Amino acid sequence: MISNFHRVQLVLTILFWLGMNSTIYSQKLNSNGKEVFDTLINKAWQLRYVNWDSAKALVNRAENLPDLTNLQLAMVANQLGALYYIKGDYAASLRNYTLAITMLKSENDLTQKVLALNGRGLIYLSQHSYGQAVEIFQKCIEINSQLGDSLALGANYLNKGISLSESGRFQEALESLKLGIHVTASYPETPTRFMNLNRQGQIQFDLGNLEEAKKLFLQVIRENPTPNNWEKTFSNTGLGLIALAETRPQEALDYGLKAYQYAELVNAFWDKERATSLVSSAYEKLGMHQEALEYSRLNKSYSDSLYNENKNAEISYLQLQLAEADNESLDKERQLNKQAAEFSQKTVLGLGITMVMLITLLLFHRKWLKEKVHLNKLLLEKQHEILHQNNALQSLNEEKNKLFSVLTHDLRTPINSIKQILEVQNANLFDENEKKHINQLLLKQVIQTDLMMDELIHWSIAQMDGIVTDRLPVSLKHLVAECIAQNELLTINKGLQVIFSPENPALQILADRTQIKIIIQNCLQNAIKFSYPGGRIFLEISGKERAVILKIKDEGIGISPDKIQKILNQKSIISSETGTIQEKGTGLGMLLVKQFLELNRGKLNLQSPAEGGTEIILTFEKAL
Repeated sequence: MISNFHRVQLVLTILFWLGMNSTIYSQKLNSNGKEVFDTLINKAWQLRYVNWDSAKALVNRAENLPDLTNLQLAMVANQLGALYYIKGDYAASLRNYTLAITMLKSENDLTQKVLALNGRGLIYLSQHSYGQAVEIFQKCIEINSQLGDSLALGANYLNKGISLSESGRFQEALESLKLGIHVTASYPETPTRFMNLNRQGQIQFDLGNLEEAKKLFLQVIRENPTPNNWEKTFSNTGLGLIALAETRPQEALDYGLKAYQYAELVNAFWDKERATSLVSSAYEKLGMHQEALEYSRLNKSYSDSLYNENKNAEISYLQLQLAEADNESLDKERQLNKQAAEFSQKTVLGLGITMVMLITLLLFHRKWLKEKVHLNKLLLEKQHEILHQNNALQSLNEEKNKLFSVLTHDLRTPINSIKQILEVQNANLFDENEKKHINQLLLKQVIQTDLMMDELIHWSIAQMDGIVTDRLPVSLKHLVAECIAQNELLTINKGLQVIFSPENPALQILADRTQIKIIIQNCLQNAIKFSYPGGRIFLEISGKERAVILKIKDEGIGISPDKIQKILNQKSIISSETGTIQEKGTGLGMLLVKQFLELNRGKLNLQSPAEGGTEIILTFEKAL
C-alpha cells in the first residue's frame, strides 16, 4: 500500500505547475487576438482536478479553433499531456509532451519550453529513472529562476523532492520541499503549497512519524480555503492510513469512504486503488466481511487496470528510446554527409578526412543497429509478458464469477422459502398456534441461512485468487445432516418427508468440505423441487471398497433419458424444468455439481425408472 501511495503522488502532484501561470497564457495570446483560446485553456486548467471530462472537452475546443499558431498548438499539447497524466494514461501523455517538444524547437518561448521539459521529467519519473528526473527538474529550477516565476519554482522544488524521496533520499527530499514552501511564501493559498504539505506528510508517514504526518494532512484540510478533489482524496486517505495503523478502524473507514468519493470525481485510478484498499482493510478490521469483499473486488480491478497501464507505459518508453536513437543517428548522418561534401572539393587531404568520416559513420551505424535490435528484443519481451498477464487475469476473473454464482445460487433458495412463508403469514391464514410454530420454523431457518451465508463468505474470500480445492477427511453424514437442516423449511412448505439412513455413520470422504456441501445442497434442493407435495425423499450413505456412495432418491416427476444424457455429458448450463409447484431454476446448480465433483475426483450418475422419481448417485473417494 505504501508503494501505491508513492506512485499516486508521482502521477498527480507534479502536474500542478504545468499550466500554473494563467497570466502567461494571457500575455502570449492577447498579442495575436486569440482571447477565446486563452479563456478555454484557463477554464480547462481550473477544472483539471474537479471534472476531468469537462477540462478535456475545453482543451479540444481550443485545439479546433482556426488559424492557431505553432506556439498555441504546443500549449495544447502540453495541456493534453498534463490531463492524460492525471488520468494515468502515460502513453497518451508521452505522445503529447514529445509533440510539444518538437513544435517548440522553432519557438523562443522559455515558459512553454520549461513546461515541456518538465513533462519529460515526469516520464522519467514514471519509469523510475529518479536520477535523470532530478537532473531535469534542477534544469527547470534554473530556467524558472531566470524567469523569476515563483509559482513554477515552487512546483519544481516539489517535483525534485518527490524524485529524491522515491529514491530513498528522504532528508534531501524534505530540504527541497521546504525550499518550495519558502519560494511560494507570497502565495499562501496556491495549491502547490498544499500538495507540498501532502508530500511532506507522506514522507513522515514512511519514516514512522505518525503524529507529524497527521498534523501535515490536517493542515492541508483545515487551512486550504478552496481544496480541490485530489487534495481531499490524498489527505483523507493519508489520515485513514494513520488511523488504521493506530487501530482505529471506524475512523479509518470514514476517511476512506470520503477519499473514494473524491477519487471518483478526479477519475484517477491510483487514488481509487489506494482508497478502496483502505476501505476494504477497515471493513475487515470491523468484522464486516461482506463489505470488505465488495471493496476488495473493486481494489483488485483498479490494481489490474493500473498494472496494464504501467506495462503499456514501459512499452511506450522503449518506443520513445528507439525513436530517439533513430533521430540521433539521422542527425549525425546528415552532419557527416555535409562534412564529406565540403572535403570533396578540397585537397587530397580532404579526401582522406572524408574516408575517415565515412568509416566513423559506418561504425556508428553498426552500433546503432545493435542498439535497435536490443531495443526491439526488449519491446517484444514486454509484449509477451503483457499477453501472459492478460490471460492470467482473464482466467482469474472467470474463477471469481464462478464464486459469486455459487454465493447467489446457494442463498436464493432458502431466502425464497422464508419469503413465501412470510407472504402467507401476512395474509393472516394461520391461527395463533400455527403462527407460533411458523415463527419458530422461520427463526430456525434464518439461523441456518445465516450460518450458511457466513460460511460461504469466508470461503469465497479465501478463494479470491482462484478456486482452490483443499481435500481433507470429512464426515459425509455431518454434511448431509447440515444440508437437511438448512432446507427444513423448504421441505415443510411442500409437506415432504426426508428419510436419512446412513449405513455406516463413521464413514469419511477425502474432499473439500465447502465444495461437497454445495454439491449435496444442490442435489437435495433438486429432489425437493421435483417432488410432489406430501411425497418422500430418501438419503442413503454406503461404503464400497475405496469409495463412499451417497444416494438421493425422490418420488417426483422423474427425468427423461435424453435429459439425463445431456446433464451427464454437456459441460454448459442446461435449461431447468419447472418444479411441481411451479418453482423456477437457472440450470446453474447441476453445472456446479459436476464441476465441483470433478475437482474432488467424484462421480455423478442419474437414474429415473419408468414408474417415476429420480435417483442421484454421488460417488466420493473414501478417506483411509
